[in-house]
Amino acid sequence: MRATNLNPLLLTLLVVACPHEAFAGGVPFTSDDLNLESAINSNAVVLDLLGNDDSGINNDDYKEVIAVCDINSSDQDCTGNSYSDAIGSVSINGTGNNNNVVLTSDGNASALFQFKYVMQNSAFSTGTAVAEVALSYVEVNSLSDSGSGGCDSAECTLREAIVFAANDGEASLINFARDLNGTIVLSNQLTIDSIDLSIIGPGANSITVSGNDQNRVFMVPAGSERFFMSGLTISNGKTFVNDSGAGILIENATETRFENLRITDNDSIQDGGGLFISNAGFIMINSEISLNSANNNGGGIAISGGFGNEVIIENVTISNNQSSNFGDGLFINSSSGQNTLLRFVTAAFNFGGITDNHIAGAGNVTIESSVFDPGLSIPNSNNITNNSIFKNLSDGNIFGSNNLTDTDDLFLEPLAEINNSGFYGHSFDTNSLLYNHVDNMIGNAGCEVTVTSDQFGNPRPTDGQCDAGAYEYIYIDLIFTNGFE
Repeated sequence: MRATNLNPLLLTLLVVACPHEAFAGGVPFTSDDLNLESAINSNAVVLDLLGNDDSGINNDDYKEVIAVCDINSSDQDCTGNSYSDAIGSVSINGTGNNNNVVLTSDGNASALFQFKYVMQNSAFSTGTAVAEVALSYVEVNSLSDSGSGGCDSAECTLREAIVFAANDGEASLINFARDLNGTIVLSNQLTIDSIDLSIIGPGANSITVSGNDQNRVFMVPAGSERFFMSGLTISNGKTFVNDSGAGILIENATETRFENLRITDNDSIQDGGGLFISNAGFIMINSEISLNSANNNGGGIAISGGFGNEVIIENVTISNNQSSNFGDGLFINSSSGQNTLLRFVTAAFNFGGITDNHIAGAGNVTIESSVFDPGLSIPNSNNITNNSIFKNLSDGNIFGSNNLTDTDDLFLEPLAEINNSGFYGHSFDTNSLLYNHVDNMIGNAGCEVTVTSDQFGNPRPTDGQCDAGAYEYIYIDLIFTNGFE
């Protein structure tokens, strides 16, 4: 059995059952395919060859890799502890039951690495299989921002990985080494000049990319298409003169999507302290924009655009940002033809400028199941608003159903980490107006259907109806959490 239609973004390890000539009384392998991941610049990456093979006898599932070799070697001649070719090398990692092999490769292009291995059971019966390894993604293994210019197993920085992806001529995936934790301090901004690039971080509490209060962190310019990024913290970006978007600037790009990002402590001399979207298609889900500032509009996030650009912000906390003008947390000024959806957004405790959150322009804006505390200024009359709560509403009107305006205290807790997720937000109790506020029969909330969890992984709904905002209340039994006294 051979691999067909390999996904270029994944490494596929295919175990192929050899003809039934297993020597020394061997037991046949299963024929199930085994799919794993590894990188072009793999460095002693463990491959679990035995994970779905059954060589056991009489309820004894003992199995051990005892040799690796070239695929053209006969079974009897396959006796080595290691094998290598121009693409990579593989060696046996330990002995005994359920041992593994490790892969290393310093290739600079996608490639297919093949080798044969011999497996043995407790009765010393043996069998062989062929492994096919498609090397196709890049792994960041260093927190440095320098490097030799190429990604290899010795060093691959995030900047080198992005340059590699821009030049490889195909869809590219950038991952991070499992044991890599800390902050990447940039000497200048990272520019995404690629088509079909995905950067998958290990989590916002594991890797931070910092502008060092000297540079913007990420720039996504015109010409970038289908850029996806997740699992990182973006911080300490700074712009000077007339530049916007200190954390991230997205300008005239198409199909940019962010998930599980934390954008915090960035400072823009103009608009969009954390994030500025200008005439771009953009989606952000399950993320946090906090503690950013702008000298003009949109301390947290600023959105400006025109016809044909769609922006979706869902399950996002926008908090403790500030600006010197309009929209301390959120600022939208879109022209006719741009569609913006705000769904399950909590914009809270953004202070400093003329308005704490501001939506203007003639673009189409849908506000669904969101919360604005202390409030929202909305001179934009092309809005459809449902299931949302505004402690204060000024400079305009909202059009829709099941909305609360000019309310009493919403009883939001201060910004704090929730569920040990690495993300910060505003929790609340059942006495808050946010609790069970969303009527799924009104508007386009998508509770439990389109939106199945909150920003922090709590399921939606947890108690009857969905709650408004980025957080879904969940009862925690403190007796079982803390133990009996």
